[in-house]
Amino acid sequence: MDLFITIAMRLRAIYLFSFISLTIYGQQEPSFAFSQFNLSLVNPAYVGSQGKSVFTMATRSQWSSIEGSPESFAFAYNTERNDNVGIGLSVISDKTFVEQQTFAFIDFSYKLQLSENARLFLGLKGGGNFYNADLSSLETYNNLSDPSKVAMSRLKPNLGVGAFLTIKNNWISFAAPRLFEVQRADQEDIFAKDRIHLYAAGGTSISVNNDFILAPSIAFRKIKGLPLITEATALVTYRSQLSAGIQIRDNSSAGILSFFSITDTIGIGYAYESYLDTGLSSMNLTTHEFFIRVQLGKVDEAAEVPSESTKQELPPDEVEN
Repeated sequence: MDLFITIAMRLRAIYLFSFISLTIYGQQEPSFAFSQFNLSLVNPAYVGSQGKSVFTMATRSQWSSIEGSPESFAFAYNTERNDNVGIGLSVISDKTFVEQQTFAFIDFSYKLQLSENARLFLGLKGGGNFYNADLSSLETYNNLSDPSKVAMSRLKPNLGVGAFLTIKNNWISFAAPRLFEVQRADQEDIFAKDRIHLYAAGGTSISVNNDFILAPSIAFRKIKGLPLITEATALVTYRSQLSAGIQIRDNSSAGILSFFSITDTIGIGYAYESYLDTGLSSMNLTTHEFFIRVQLGKVDEAAEVPSESTKQELPPDEVEN
């Protein structure tokens, strides 16, 4: 009799949970290992702080062994203008399974000279998210037509703000690249929203000797419904030509990254990440990221922040999102 009661209780629980709507939160914006070289993706205040005509491009394959895993691409351009103004363009494309979203924003910054060694940059982003989801490509085992299997596409405008402070070789960054929560789809039975992401980061550059520079940094990200995400990075730069280091995120994943300056204007980088947990690492959930940086204009030394163009004083573009 006890066995039948136990089975009946379990069946009742399964029946009950099958009719309960659950709310699930997850990361919605891609995270790049080389964000410290490309901070304008999240912080508009960074544009113009590195001089004139800076182009960056990054491509990231997350959990590359799994079909339909996240594939991300980022492009940014920023330049310093007259009258303490900086302008730029930032684009992030992220595809996961049947979903694809593209964030495209125009960035604007204004520099305040607080003292001889202290500068505060204030920034504003304006643009939107182009969201697409092709539900019609999903496989089904039901012969009946499913009205929910449709292709969704829409544009959601948004605004973002940021602040970037440099004091000698130290820097601090605060940003909210998207200030408004928006609904991803018009369907009444789909409740996915783009949540507000808050970013804070800081770092410094320490000259060890004439050849080596150490650049530690730490970054935080907060999303509604998720615990605080912490990321620590430490890079060592040799003669302003080669940078290498490690990156740890929440003690759950770790990676190595390197950046090499091919010429005075062109640099390339590669990052590799894997999980620290033995159970997950055995699943070969590895991540690969490639990065390219091109700077066509000359850096304004008066406005210089950690950059690979700084000879024997500052490391390559050491900023972290």
